[in-house]
Amino acid sequence: MSIRQNKLTESVLREPNWESQHGCDVCPVGQFCLPAGLPLDDCVALNKLMYVSRAQEAGRPLVHAGDPLQALYAVRAGCFKSVSVDPDGNERVVDFHLPSELIGLDAIYSGSHLSEVIAVTVGKVCIFPYKSLLDLASSSPELLNSWLKSFSKNLLAQLAHGVDNTADQRLAGFLLRLSLRLPMRGELNDRFLLPMSRIDLASHLRVANGTLSRVIARLQGEGMIRVDDRLVEIVDFDSLRRAAGVLADISL
Repeated sequence: MSIRQNKLTESVLREPNWESQHGCDVCPVGQFCLPAGLPLDDCVALNKLMYVSRAQEAGRPLVHAGDPLQALYAVRAGCFKSVSVDPDGNERVVDFHLPSELIGLDAIYSGSHLSEVIAVTVGKVCIFPYKSLLDLASSSPELLNSWLKSFSKNLLAQLAHGVDNTADQRLAGFLLRLSLRLPMRGELNDRFLLPMSRIDLASHLRVANGTLSRVIARLQGEGMIRVDDRLVEIVDFDSLRRAAGVLADISL
């Protein structure tokens, strides 16, 4: 195992978890991730410092709250969730991470991860040792710009999630944002599968499970969406935007 690998957080290395390197040029979401728009030399340098995890089983933690920041992770496949626990032991899903999205940005300020990150589905991540990535970004304006865009997208997501709105607005806004995040990965923007359970979705939207079921039924009854288990079809985008209110203006 190389020195770079030894520096990575223990939670990742708890058992053998490495594949041979797979370049961004062969990744199905590489054009939307950190290497997007980078000069060839920077792409080559980024590939040299990157590792790809083996498949992460659903339910397996990627990092634990309190782990030191050793790497940033880009979702290569699947879906992950960030989970926080309050002083009373109540868990809440803070965020979901889809292919090409970065995990670990919240740890940069404090130097440690604030949330536990868990695989929702079977997934893979690209692992970028933080110090090596920082060194590369200091000499690459294009990579720094890509990184800042990731920060901005994350901030927009937090703004959207932090707005105090009705349950209908929260779900409508979430579905609109999801419809914009999934097409880049090859999905249709009006028809997609929810990778997360309704329990996790309710936790993320800060509503009770029963409330979420009633909101889904209401939006469906009003002809905005059609839902079959986890399959969602957006039937009327304009009506869904009106239902989302101000959240419709916060797009990712």
